[in-house]
Amino acid sequence: MNNPLTIFELLNKNTYSIPLYQRNFAWTDVEITQLIIDLLDSIKDNRSEYFIGTLVVSKKGNDYSIIDGQQRFTTILLIALAIQNESSFTKRVNKMNLCFEARKRSNETLKSLFINDMDTGITDNELRRGYDETVSALKEHIGSSDYPDIKTEDFYGYLLDQVKIFISEMPKDLDVNLYFERFNSRGEQLEYHEIIKAELMQRLVADDVDYTEVQKFAKIWDACSQFDTPCIKFFKKKTKGSDADEEREKVFNCEWSEYEPGKNSWQYGYSLKDIYSKIVVNKESKKSLIEAIKETVDNSADIDAEENEDSSKYRCIINFNTFLYYALYLTDNVDAGSIQLDDKKLVSAFKVSSRDSQWILNFGENLLKAKFIFDNLIIRNSLETTNRRKEGEWFLQKAYRQDKNEKARGHLYVQTRYDKNAFAENNDEILMLQSMFAVTFTAYKDTKWLYTILKYLFENAEKPNEDDFGKDFYDFLEELSKRSAIERICNNRGLDVQRLRYENYVPVYAFNLTDYVLWKNRVKLGSDYNKVTFNDFRFTYRRSIEHWYPQNPNESEKKSKLPDDLLHCFGNLCLIVASQNSAFGNLYPLAKLANWRNIFSTQSLKLQMMAEKTELWNGWDETKRTAIFEMEKSIEKLIEEYIYGC
Repeated sequence: MNNPLTIFELLNKNTYSIPLYQRNFAWTDVEITQLIIDLLDSIKDNRSEYFIGTLVVSKKGNDYSIIDGQQRFTTILLIALAIQNESSFTKRVNKMNLCFEARKRSNETLKSLFINDMDTGITDNELRRGYDETVSALKEHIGSSDYPDIKTEDFYGYLLDQVKIFISEMPKDLDVNLYFERFNSRGEQLEYHEIIKAELMQRLVADDVDYTEVQKFAKIWDACSQFDTPCIKFFKKKTKGSDADEEREKVFNCEWSEYEPGKNSWQYGYSLKDIYSKIVVNKESKKSLIEAIKETVDNSADIDAEENEDSSKYRCIINFNTFLYYALYLTDNVDAGSIQLDDKKLVSAFKVSSRDSQWILNFGENLLKAKFIFDNLIIRNSLETTNRRKEGEWFLQKAYRQDKNEKARGHLYVQTRYDKNAFAENNDEILMLQSMFAVTFTAYKDTKWLYTILKYLFENAEKPNEDDFGKDFYDFLEELSKRSAIERICNNRGLDVQRLRYENYVPVYAFNLTDYVLWKNRVKLGSDYNKVTFNDFRFTYRRSIEHWYPQNPNESEKKSKLPDDLLHCFGNLCLIVASQNSAFGNLYPLAKLANWRNIFSTQSLKLQMMAEKTELWNGWDETKRTAIFEMEKSIEKLIEEYIYGC
């Protein structure tokens, strides 16, 4: 087999199969979007080639069995099919050369996607979900403000002709199953953040920084790099309330809390000044850099298992590499408009050779400060259902210290707990606004909004424990949401209603902002929409734009098509989870409502309102034209009033 192959050659030559022992397609909107953005960046930078990695295969009869790389292969195929199906370009992927062993549903779905037949053979599975998320991501990013000069046809051509993949073919006599097991349990190559850590520590050692300070820097790094665990857990706390303060109490400024007097509650501060003098490490003779790195990795696992474990069962909205960018830009005091968040450029962005030891130590202090703020004041997503929250629910909670003992007249033992709201005031509003941003801008590269928020909290680190800070932070977040709206859906005259039409690629942000505005006005709207679950609404990853009255009604229902002005207006559009797109299909609104009534309480507020009006009017078609446009205008008015305060 020739090496490397262009994507055109990959998708049109040979045939490939995915063995039964491989997991299902698992890439989500995050990975799919990141791949699309990487390709767009490559086009923008005028790179003549883009190498997308290696596909490991084994020859099996007349086709190739994929041992490693199926997620990437499947995503590339979905991107190509999405462009072909949604555009009028000449079809260049001329055969379906991928199949799944013993997975009939998956093969039927691929076949239907290939022939662009969305009504037959496509089941509600991970491939259809991935396809719908791919369509949404392509519409959202190609031609966006970040890539205004790139057209879909340019992207399609670059994908097929300039993107290349290496093929690694295994020897014929290899035990593929054994290889697969070992291949997927092997040690991975160093990640970007590990390279940066080594380079920064090497610079400290070269500058003859005291070895103890180097150890402390490494301890900070390790505490922060275990990103899904609160960094406070890596610092030793005192055992009994009557003991002298230990490392945790000193580093995180533990002070008596007046928020709940009489409950032995203590709060941690966020400014974290002069932390190197408060951190404790083993004082030993100077070791080699490699020994020091290995030692800190071993020591980083010393976490108190007795603490409230509820704090760890969540998913962060970014990864550590992206967070390192934030800490870097906070240290250099860079404005959000001037940052870039490309993982591949992370190592070079640090410019370690130009940094002195004082900058590196200062960066370490800022890293810990920013991570502690992130742990306590930025939303996360629950990974399980408990007596306090459901799996997938967004929440805010802060660490606090509680001294208690179950036995009468016994010692008060120190515990760090995580079961309070992060803000005494406006916690629900803050949670709603942060989650609105999180579900809208899912690619790590698009999280400038989060850097803006973190920078505000970082610069106001003396204030989060003040009773009225929640109100100030809430006002800041609303102002950020309004600025984002002005950039995306407004013109110099106000709300740009033409930007909200389907053919103009309505931004996902427009729908999520609409839901926030509707939620904010829930008391006023509740009297007109008594079936809408305003108080139970939560943002989730809805990214597929659906026509409530379908573009192509089912022939069996004998419904005529709507005129384009009504069909594509904002009033007839809604945002749903991509996997539900096929479920909604081409049904008439009343049929959608009847067939899927049990899920409407979990949908977007705009869709819930549309469903309630459909039932009230006993239909949603051209005979309801005036009412639909009136509803649209009332929603647009609320949005405009929110943005401009008029």
